[in-house]
Amino acid sequence: MKKNLTGFAVCLCLLSWFTGCGNAQKNTAKAAFLAEPAAMKQSQITAPKTKVYPMLDSIATLTIGGHKLDIRSPKGEVKGNIVVLPGWNFPKEDWCNKSSLCKKALEQGFRLVLPEMSKSVYSAKFYPQTLSGWKKYPDLNWVIKQMLPGLQKDYGILLTSQKNFLLGLSTGGRGVVAIGMAAPALFVAGAALSGDYDPTKMTADRLMIGYLGSYGQFPARWKTGAENLVYHAKKLKMGLYIGHGKQDRIVPFAQSLLLYNALKKVTPDLKVKYHWTKAGHNYKYWNSEVDNMLAFFCEFL
Repeated sequence: MKKNLTGFAVCLCLLSWFTGCGNAQKNTAKAAFLAEPAAMKQSQITAPKTKVYPMLDSIATLTIGGHKLDIRSPKGEVKGNIVVLPGWNFPKEDWCNKSSLCKKALEQGFRLVLPEMSKSVYSAKFYPQTLSGWKKYPDLNWVIKQMLPGLQKDYGILLTSQKNFLLGLSTGGRGVVAIGMAAPALFVAGAALSGDYDPTKMTADRLMIGYLGSYGQFPARWKTGAENLVYHAKKLKMGLYIGHGKQDRIVPFAQSLLLYNALKKVTPDLKVKYHWTKAGHNYKYWNSEVDNMLAFFCEFL
C-alpha cells in the first residue's frame, strides 16, 4: 500500500510541475519586479507578459572570483564584445530568454558576456550599513578587479584592443554607467535602459538604503559619494545610449533625464543619444530598444 501511495504522489508532483510551470514563471517574474526600486505602491506593480526567445548557440559558463558568467560567441568573426547586465535579481539568461537581444547581437557578430549579478546595485564598495546578506553578491569591485582582468588574462576577452560595449536594464542600466566610469579606457560605448543614477531623488528606495544606510544618517554618501552617478557625470568618457519609458512605475523616468542633462552639461562633446517613449518597466519595452542599441554600437565599430 505504501509503495502505491508513493507512486501516486510522484505522479501528482509531475502533473503539478507540467501544469504549473507557466504560473511559476509568472510568479518569479512578478517577485523580481516587486524587488525593483519603487516610486509607486507595490500593489500597483504587475509583471509583464513576455515572449520567450530560445537560443541555439553554445554557451560557455565560467566562474571568476566565486561568481558565474556566460560567454556566447558568434559563429563567424567577432566584431565586438557586449557585457550584458540584468536587472535586480534577474537571472543572467534573462536578456536572452525574454528579448531578441542575444539572437540579434550574435547574428551581427557581437560576443556576449553575461555575468550573474543577482541583488547587486553595482555599489563602489560595501559599507558598514550594507545588509550582511547582500555582501555575498558581486559589486563594482568584483567587475573591475576580478571579472574584467580574469577574462582578459585567461580568455583574451575584453582586451583594450577590442571594441567593448556595456548594456543593461534597470539596476543593470545603473551598472552600465558605474562600470563605464570605473573603466573609462576599456569601453567605447554603452546602452542603459530604465536605470537609476541619482539616489537623492529616491531617498525611500530600500535597495539603496540596504547598501548605503539611510539618507538621513549619511546624506553626504548619497549626495556626493561614488554611488551618485549624476554627481560624478564628468567621469563618463564613453558614448551612451539612454532609454526610459515615461510610464515607468518602478524607476522614475526623471532618473534618465537627470543623467542626460548632466552629461550634456559637463561633457557637451560626448556622444550621448536618448530615446523617451510611452512605456513601462518591462521586457516589452526593453525588447523594443534592441535594434536601437545595436545600431548605436555599430556606429563605434
